[in-house]
Amino acid sequence: MSKLDILLMAWQNLLRRKVRTFLTVLGVLIGTTSIVVMISLGIGLKESITQNMAQWGSLNQITINSFVQFDEEGKPIGEAKALNDNAVEELRSLSGVLAVSPGYEIGGEASWGRRQGYISLVGLDPSQMRQFEFETTRGRLLESEDRFNIVLGGMVGYNFRDPSKPMEPHDEIPWEDRHLDEHNPTIAMVDERITLNVRNNTGRERKFSFNVIGMIDPLKMDRSWNAYAPIEEVKDIRTFIQGNTAKNNRARTDNGYVQGPSSDDYNFIWVQSENIERTKDLSKEIRDMGYQAYSMADNLEGIEETSRIIQAILGGIGAITLFVAAIGIINTMIMSIYERTREIGVMKVIGATFSDIRILFLTEAGLIGLAGGFAGLGLSYLLSFVVNKVTANMFGPGMGAEFAISMIPPWLALFALVFSFFIGLLAGLYPANRAVKISPIEAIRTS
Repeated sequence: MSKLDILLMAWQNLLRRKVRTFLTVLGVLIGTTSIVVMISLGIGLKESITQNMAQWGSLNQITINSFVQFDEEGKPIGEAKALNDNAVEELRSLSGVLAVSPGYEIGGEASWGRRQGYISLVGLDPSQMRQFEFETTRGRLLESEDRFNIVLGGMVGYNFRDPSKPMEPHDEIPWEDRHLDEHNPTIAMVDERITLNVRNNTGRERKFSFNVIGMIDPLKMDRSWNAYAPIEEVKDIRTFIQGNTAKNNRARTDNGYVQGPSSDDYNFIWVQSENIERTKDLSKEIRDMGYQAYSMADNLEGIEETSRIIQAILGGIGAITLFVAAIGIINTMIMSIYERTREIGVMKVIGATFSDIRILFLTEAGLIGLAGGFAGLGLSYLLSFVVNKVTANMFGPGMGAEFAISMIPPWLALFALVFSFFIGLLAGLYPANRAVKISPIEAIRTS
């Protein structure tokens, strides 16, 4: 018998007993739906947490600060790793690093028209902004040739108030709605000028005026309250603030160890890695080099481990349901053998081989599993959609990200189909072998 003949015969045999076939497929459907939905909840939970964490900081970015180790008596061990140009080159040479930018950070009183406020000014390498996933919703990012231009975080406008007005229009706006364009005063600051007023340690004051050329997405929480300028300009402001401070203010302890950074050192160094997995490895590698390194991706390890446990538990519950469905397939196929004993005998008499008989029953069982898998996958997508809609209405508003607690990636859908098909095949092994052992003469005689 050809494979096509066996496939057509198996399909016709299933259609002859529609109710029994439907009930058996229903069992596989329920089992497949259970295992897909259960696993999708674990995946969706992990992805939702990851997306919300990404709002508070890039998962591919590492922030490095100077670090001094101390012994049990509180004395520094060795010399602090200086955040200077040598450190920048050392970090840039690490594998998996896409970009490196040193930076300075200063703060001071600022004015915007009649409004007064405070601004935290971060100086970085303008050419690296795109590599560090900066995106503007208004205007543009900094470029290498920019001078006295700044890009504002999306919430900086809330730092400014008009002294002549007791209330600002946004004072009564809930925090979860303040990022919206109709409420956000930062939008009005684009193409305006901001004046930063700083004072050095000798008492001198100086004003620095900047033109606002862009605004960063306010949902990027880690960047929402800072302003960003070319590093050289911020360095000049920092030099003025330091005044007559000695360029190297490192203090040597009695035992000769060096403690504290130089005034020429950078306040921080940012490192951008190629992916999240590399970020976690790079963080550890950089810490082993003596730097103090932190990344949002460091927090993902616990989340991923918890997610795997949840997926294993939920998937196990779904697997039990699918196992019960497999028993149903075995029962259906055995009943089919009893009812088709004469048919099996005739097939053997007219030349069907043991292999043909076995493949026929395995095909029927596999079709039951595959049909249940397709139907279960379709139901899983529907249930996933409903669950996401309900949870989005309950918890989504104000979270600032698309809220999806159930996610069915392509690999899970493919796994569900393949798994349900093989469950059918496995369930059909015993009935198929039993059908092969039937004697054709006794089958015809007893029918």
